[in-house]
Amino acid sequence: MSWLDDVVQPVLADVALTDLEGRPLAEIRAMRARCQSVEASVSFLRRLVQGRLDVLHAVLDHREDGGAGADLASLVEELPAILAAGPPRPQAGRQAVLVEPSEEEQDRLVAELDAMVPAATLAVLAERSDEELAADAARLGDLEAALSSARRALHERIDRLEQEIVSRYKSGEATVDELLA
Repeated sequence: MSWLDDVVQPVLADVALTDLEGRPLAEIRAMRARCQSVEASVSFLRRLVQGRLDVLHAVLDHREDGGAGADLASLVEELPAILAAGPPRPQAGRQAVLVEPSEEEQDRLVAELDAMVPAATLAVLAERSDEELAADAARLGDLEAALSSARRALHERIDRLEQEIVSRYKSGEATVDELLA
């Protein structure tokens, strides 16, 4: 996916965690803000991918359990439960990100995801073969794994940058007064 290559990988490469002690506090804060912004986009896209993946897996499971490919009425009834079950929630101790990507960024992410597995695919599931659905699920699974890996790498950077900021406040090198000035 080009968004990962164009946006996420450069941030991961640029936000070096070496020599943080020698960098100005403003630079460290800017690095953290950049990582947090990209992480919000990664998390947004990951949620979209997981939703589509959950639906595809539910259809494949439904078919495997003997449900007719064309009779999806029962599956549609189960859709709220399928999507609510979704992926596990964030780890305890990690604050939920309250920042969402801009509408423009959201549109870009949805367009990239639609290029891989169009949302319209979900409207014609009964017409698609098990092989086509499995291929879509595999592509989405690979993307979800890449997004999860990127998200972990971003969280490592965010955590380390926050540790450096806290360390400076604890040592007196930085003060709240400077922040408010």
